[in-house]
Amino acid sequence: MPGNGVIARADRSEGRLVCSLPQERLWFLDRADPATTPPGILAAVRFTGKLDIPTLGRCLDEIVRRHEVLRTNLVESGGTPWQVVRPPAPVPLPVRDITRAPDPERAIDESWAREAGTPFDLATDPLLRAGLLRAGDREHVLLLNIHPVACDSRSIGVLLAELAALYESGRHGTTSRLPQPPVQYGDVAVWQRERLGHGELDHHRRYWRTHLAGATALVLPADRSRSAVRTARADTVGFRLTPEVTAAVEQRAAEAGTTPFAVLLAAFGVVLWRWSGQPEVLVGSTATGRSAPQTTSLVGLFATTVALRLDLRADPTFGSLIDAAGIECEAAAAHQAVPFEPTPSEPMAGDTGVVPPVSVTLTLRDTPPARLRLDDLVIEELPARAVTTNFEVALELAPADGGLEGQWKFSTDLFDRDTASRMAGAFAMVLERGTAHPDEAVSLLPLITEAESTRLIAELSGHGTPVAELGPRTLHGLFERSVDQAPGAVAVVCGERTLTYRELDERANRLAHFLRANGVGAEQLVGICLPRSELMIIATLGVLKAGAAYVPLDPGYPPARLNYMARDAEATVVLTHSSVTVAEQLDADIRFVRLDTEWATIAASPAERLAAGAEGTGLAYVIHTSGTSGPPKGSANEHAKVVNTLHGVNEVYELTPADRMLAISSLSYDMSVYEVFGTLAAGAAVIVPSDAETIDPGRLLDLLVGQQVTAWSSAPALLDALVTHTRGGMPGVRLRVVGLGGDRMPPALPGRLFELIPGVRLLNLAGMTESSYCSLAYRVTHRSYPGGVPWGRPYPNQRVYILDRHGRPTPIGVPGELFIGGAGPGRGYWRRPRLTAQRFLPDPFSTEPGSRVYATGDHARFRANGDVEFLGRLDKQIKIRGFRIEPGEIEAELSTHASVNEPVVIAFDEDLGEPKLAAYVTPRGEKRPTAAELRAYLTALLPAHMVPSVYLVLDRLPLLPSGKLDRAALPSPTTGRTALSGMSPTVLRAAEPQTGNGFAPREPARPGWHRGAGTTAGA
Repeated sequence: MPGNGVIARADRSEGRLVCSLPQERLWFLDRADPATTPPGILAAVRFTGKLDIPTLGRCLDEIVRRHEVLRTNLVESGGTPWQVVRPPAPVPLPVRDITRAPDPERAIDESWAREAGTPFDLATDPLLRAGLLRAGDREHVLLLNIHPVACDSRSIGVLLAELAALYESGRHGTTSRLPQPPVQYGDVAVWQRERLGHGELDHHRRYWRTHLAGATALVLPADRSRSAVRTARADTVGFRLTPEVTAAVEQRAAEAGTTPFAVLLAAFGVVLWRWSGQPEVLVGSTATGRSAPQTTSLVGLFATTVALRLDLRADPTFGSLIDAAGIECEAAAAHQAVPFEPTPSEPMAGDTGVVPPVSVTLTLRDTPPARLRLDDLVIEELPARAVTTNFEVALELAPADGGLEGQWKFSTDLFDRDTASRMAGAFAMVLERGTAHPDEAVSLLPLITEAESTRLIAELSGHGTPVAELGPRTLHGLFERSVDQAPGAVAVVCGERTLTYRELDERANRLAHFLRANGVGAEQLVGICLPRSELMIIATLGVLKAGAAYVPLDPGYPPARLNYMARDAEATVVLTHSSVTVAEQLDADIRFVRLDTEWATIAASPAERLAAGAEGTGLAYVIHTSGTSGPPKGSANEHAKVVNTLHGVNEVYELTPADRMLAISSLSYDMSVYEVFGTLAAGAAVIVPSDAETIDPGRLLDLLVGQQVTAWSSAPALLDALVTHTRGGMPGVRLRVVGLGGDRMPPALPGRLFELIPGVRLLNLAGMTESSYCSLAYRVTHRSYPGGVPWGRPYPNQRVYILDRHGRPTPIGVPGELFIGGAGPGRGYWRRPRLTAQRFLPDPFSTEPGSRVYATGDHARFRANGDVEFLGRLDKQIKIRGFRIEPGEIEAELSTHASVNEPVVIAFDEDLGEPKLAAYVTPRGEKRPTAAELRAYLTALLPAHMVPSVYLVLDRLPLLPSGKLDRAALPSPTTGRTALSGMSPTVLRAAEPQTGNGFAPREPARPGWHRGAGTTAGA
């Protein structure tokens, strides 16, 4: 707002005046979306004693007469708002009697909330509304609601002081001694515009443009998903800073040569930094904007929000951060004459980027709420009752009884009260510790007490649910127990071929004897390179019974990749089939055992079980991860730990011998471990589809019906593709339980599945190949999860930790890195000791010698109910136009479009410019969505920076053999497009594929319905 200078009375001959910059901004916000307009400035005054109501009414009339802005409307002319001052008029003062209300205080709250929710018409309505509540003969409450274009918080103090002075003189019949305002708010607006026109404020604009260049908008992890439409509904958590802490704040400020506000800002910044995980935070604060002496006693919108930018990426000490905060506050105060947010009529010239909005604010009142006594009448300003805010978080502090009274105001569209309470408690704790230890790094300042940290470890991490180990400790031992219990039960079905548990056991025993006779023994890796059939099951069991471990070699992989994996595993024996021609291209020193042509030799081996095999600590398998960069890594897992996982998964599946599990996953994908060994451990039947059935949704559906499959386990994309293919229900399908893992579950998939198969049990399974296949499970019960389906809680004997950079537990709601401990972590990476040492670390919370945790690299947090929520990969964060983007949020909204089946959102670069977003979607039903439809749909739901620039409609998404999305095989967003943006997007045909599906996948994409092909919708 205005700097030093003399404000003159403006010419009013035209009957209108220009708006101030803050007024203009609010007017444009109100026109664009009334929901984004800040709520009215509400004030409540309690009168205790005998109140003269007519005199009170005349006082309000006089205040409105004195201050033109309170009887001003903003009227549009030529697309621009103008101030039009109305003649003075009586202020309506309706009186509502609440003396008979059961709870008068609640009646006051309800009246305040009702008034807060009543909108203003800026062009016609009076900008000050008043109402009086009669709570008793000697108790009344005055409610005032003033639109923010006409008032700010400092103006409320001016108004109440005038009200008290006018009431006192009016009650005694004397003339008021209040001097007439020297100028009016409209004069200030004209003066400000003249200064802008003469370039007097250009250096302020240059400062904000330069200072905020490259700033990142603060995004706090919320309890509910964000959308473009958000109300001003809010709540507040109160807390108190003791006189001792307040004194420490003042002392630290004095020692640093700054203000107490800078100390409070530093502590607030630490909490926001730790909660968001961003390298810097942007905090808004209110500047008075009353630098011109004539504005001191005026009512009007003088206050502006200044942006305070704190960079914490270097992990400064708290004392250093106080110094930086002080410098930041001084600079902001010096440049408060111009709002940092440009307005449509006064954009920041030369600005090439978007100024990030302020989503959190910090306010420190310099005086407590007013309390006056006029003879026998006590006038007292009440604290806010109905809470509204257009910020995500607004921290307000005010002096009270030697300390500071805090109000942590939060948007209830985003946060739960418990979350706000934890943040407020963390602020108080950081402030107390930081002022006492200013030389401590801010990352070390505690957010929770030791007791809360202990509780997190003891309860949420899984320590509180130990389960005694029962039964066999090897994978084949679990199977053999089922053989002994029901030898004649069906174990494996593949096409027309069926094996009972006894038959499967005998064949696996013969293979085990054969392998032993050929030099295979403990800890040796045997390759399995087989097409889908019952031979896969026989091979894995035979290898394990021989005391060895298996390494899957998918026949669909390129020969070079298979060669690398076989050499890495040091496999001298590979079990294969005569139809697998790729095996002939592997190293010549490998002994290939073709189970079809050599079975007669194998069958001559004994059918009895080997006397000695692997122990629980023995190696069970090595599965190579996909390897997005560099060669694939082999993850080695031991029997007993995988057995523990299978017990946990079977418990959430509630699997019984009556179930029939579809083994759809490749052996190279660790979900196959459960599909085979978890099923056999439960005495159920493994249904093995042919390769052709896994790639044809029609044939797969027939298999589900024909084989009466009751249990499903796969990556989400496989089931999503089947659900998409299905029209009009799934008659005859008997699926009882479905487990999905390995990738994000599409947010809309649960609802569509529940429609097709009512009553189905749906599980979200989460884990890593490095940690015994699976570590957490969540029972999906809702039809849709806009913020993403939670990962749930750990299995018995597994532990999950969410830790900060110092290895300390993060509070509930605060993101950190997810670590898996307990019985989860495997041995490590095969023949990669250095990498194993980097990712498999000593467990700092375990009392068991040698216990380790696996560092997943996943960004996660605990929800209040104890569930783990996955937030993304720590190494794959996207930043666009100063905003940190989580693609999952955009995918969640896209999935709610009626014509969208499965969405995928990625970031891409074009011509080394700023990253842009591309959305890939598969159509739901016959109608293919257009780019214009999708853009319009997302624009109504998401902020502009989250709306993709490019839309590609694919018939199918490309998948890896594991069933996961093959992101490397997605078509380039620039393929077949002439522009990335435009007002009239068109749908263009993608280039015709050259071979197969036209992609160059990191791993070979599955043929048929898994491939990505379709149209590009460029927007």
